[in-house]
This record gives sequence, C-alpha cells and structure tokens, in this order.
Amino acid sequence: MLGDRGVLVRSFGRVLASAPLIMACLWANTSNALNNDTLLLDKKTLAGLLDGQESKRVDVAEILRAKERDLQGKNTQEKIEHYEKLLRSNGITPVPMPYKSADYIQARFAKADSSTKAHLSKYYASADKKSGAFASVMIGASRLTQIYTDGLYNKTNNVPKDTAGVVCTDTDKSGCKTSGVFRNGEQGIEFISNLFAFGGGFGYQKFFNPYLGSRLYGDGLLSAGNENINNQSVGSFYYVLGGMNVDVLAELPFSLFAGQNRVLKDMAVGLYGGLSIGVLLLFDQANENLVKHTNGYTSKDVLWNYLLQVDYGFNLGISFSLTSRYKLDFGAKIPMSAVGLPSELRLGLESPASYSNGEALVSKDIVITRTPFWYVSFITLF
Repeated sequence: MLGDRGVLVRSFGRVLASAPLIMACLWANTSNALNNDTLLLDKKTLAGLLDGQESKRVDVAEILRAKERDLQGKNTQEKIEHYEKLLRSNGITPVPMPYKSADYIQARFAKADSSTKAHLSKYYASADKKSGAFASVMIGASRLTQIYTDGLYNKTNNVPKDTAGVVCTDTDKSGCKTSGVFRNGEQGIEFISNLFAFGGGFGYQKFFNPYLGSRLYGDGLLSAGNENINNQSVGSFYYVLGGMNVDVLAELPFSLFAGQNRVLKDMAVGLYGGLSIGVLLLFDQANENLVKHTNGYTSKDVLWNYLLQVDYGFNLGISFSLTSRYKLDFGAKIPMSAVGLPSELRLGLESPASYSNGEALVSKDIVITRTPFWYVSFITLF
C-alpha cells in the first residue's frame, strides 16, 4: 500500500537530487564508466544512455527520464520494490514509514533508533487505517408508550371549563377543563407501539492510536406499525428518529494475540459510548376500532396530526471489526429519561388530533416514553 511505503518513492527522488550520491552512482570505481549495478536500468535503456561511449558523462535528468521509461506499465507495488532495491544497491537501507506520521515521529522521537521508529510507524499506521469517512446501515427495535391523561395540563395549571362561574383550584379539580373524548380518559389511557426500524448514517471517525478514537456522525431510523390499546390496534403510525452523535471508541486489536495471522490481524473487539441529540417525528392515522374507546367521537388521527420534538439520548454498545474497513456495532440508543434526565423538548412544532365533538387534544396531556432502541449496524469505512 502506498500509504505505508510511498515515502520510499519521495525519498528516492530526494536521493537522486543529491549531487554527491548521484556522482557516486554515475561513475564506476576507477573506470569512470556508468555502473548498472547501482543504476538498475534495463540493459537496452543503459545502452541508449551511453550511446556506445562507456565513459560518457550523463546528466542526472537523463537518468531520471530513463528510470521513468523503464518503469512504465508497472504497478505501484512493483515501483516501490524497485526503488527499495535501488536504494539498497547504493548502500541506503530504507525504513518504511507512513508519510502522515513520519514528520511527527521524527520530531517527537528524534533520538530513537531505527527499529523503534519502525515500530512507531506501524503503531500509527494501524490507527490511520481505521480513520476516515464511513457509512452505515442499521436495523433496530424498541417499544413506544404514549399515555394520554385527559385534563393533565389544565388541572396542573388550574384552567377552568368554558363555563361562567366554574371553579378550578388547587383543591377542587372538578371544574378544570377536559376534552371528554376518551372513555375513562381522566384516569389515563396507554397506547403501546412496537417499533421495528431500519436506517443508516454517515460520519467520520479518527483513531489516535490502535486502541482509542472518536467519531462524529448523523443517523436516522424509520419505523411504521400499530398503536394499540389493550392489545387492540386503534390506528397506524410512522415514526422517524434522527440525530447527530458523538462517540468515544475503544478497541482491542486481535493482533496483540494472533501475531501476523492474515485472517485475524485486522480484527478487533471494542466498546463505544456517547451522546445523541436529534429530532423525533411522529404521524398517526386512526382505524375503525378507535371509536370503541371514545365517547362516540371520531377522528382521522389517534393522538397526533403530527409531532416534531427534540430528542436527547445516550449511545452505548460493543463493536466487532471484521477488517480495518468493515465493522459491526451492537448497541442501544438510550433515552435520557432512563437516568432521570429530560429526554425530550417540545418546541410548539406539534399538532394534536382533533375530534368530531370539536375538541382538539392538548399535546401536554400526552406523555411519551420509549425503551432503549436496540440495533445492529454494519459500517463501511471509505
């Protein structure tokens, strides 16, 4: 791979630009003739340079052009191997080092010997191989619970019914305004939905060494299903959860135990954790069963015409790297409510359902919770 040893090509260019070494290459020991043991040119190419004159002095640029012609049609690996051999034939031992890390290692570990620098080079090269932009596809499952309590907001804030002289106080809630849509609505009605979602994401990850890194990415999950009261479907819904995420990554490479095993050397197992902030979007649509749970009122929606709110959560999971490019994540998107923190923020960007008695539900009468979103994600690094 050019990233690991491409510096050899650049190093050779600098070597050829060095007059003392060039002169050492151009002239044989005492005969002042070009020596192909140090030039490693094709015999035909060398003969063309000499033009029948063994002691002919040849310009450096001519040798470089001859080298370029000699290597035409060869792939990058073949060129790298040729330049390695050329450097060694001139008494120079190349030390492979990734170009991105070379300057840092030289500055930070200037006094280290060549073997230490080579080890550091592999150390940082391993991190570089796992860094870059990535895309993912994911599937997941969760359970969404919506509890509707008729008059919850109005009773909390002492909002009276639309009737003159009605009393609504901290001690007397009978005069507080309710919609009267659902049977036993004031005792609370639970709507249960199972979420089976699919989606994906894009982002960038950076490993600082073979063991620790971080990533920033956006992702989204889409689900559709039923809203149920007492295991009876009263409507269908569409649910979208999307957001921006930042995670800390920790990995344990299998190479620590497997040595240079070709299959296991790029595999790793790891953990990750982070934060997510995004949006939750929900639509629903009623079916013929809904009226069985109302006081005879109908609506095209169950609870929402639409709901858009901010969603906060934690990311937590384990990962399994198949290679440096491909990885599987097994994780959970955990709402912050799981640890007693707010997990949602409504911005007034919602429209609750309206019913045939002319009443619209109050959005703050509906409390939404969900279990952790358990998911599997397949990640490809570009």
